[in-house]
Amino acid sequence: MSDYSKIKHIYRECLQQIRKHAIGNGIRIKLLKMAGANVGERVFIGQEMMIFDSGRTELLTIEDDVGIAPECLIVMHSAPGTPVHEPIYPTHTKPVTIKQGCWIGARVTILPGVTIGEHSVVAAGSVVSRNVPPYTLVGGVPATKIRKFQKPDTDKVENGETQ
Repeated sequence: MSDYSKIKHIYRECLQQIRKHAIGNGIRIKLLKMAGANVGERVFIGQEMMIFDSGRTELLTIEDDVGIAPECLIVMHSAPGTPVHEPIYPTHTKPVTIKQGCWIGARVTILPGVTIGEHSVVAAGSVVSRNVPPYTLVGGVPATKIRKFQKPDTDKVENGETQ
């Protein structure tokens, strides 16, 4: 690892620690963007959200109108920690994408390589190890489908009509 890479890694780790404890959603969002994450508009991130990314924060995408409750864990990097385990469970870093309109409940864990589909809800305390389809409520350990939401009629929503 070059000196520049080490400094960049330390910089991102410092931003993560400050962001984790920051009071105020705007500050948490700004620090997450400074660390390299792709964060959309009208996003809420609760306090104590932890991200394990091995300095690859740019692999995190949070689209518009997403709400993430406190104490969530997003894991994009997985390493066994010892050379003995490396052949059995190799290190990998994969992106995590949270599509627009999602709500992530408190203390949810999202594992590497997961995409959470548009307007989906993840119940509190769940562990998401697979992709979540759009308009779906998932929950549990591991998270499984609880129910499917009906996609709203966009013409009625744009005209202010409700069902």
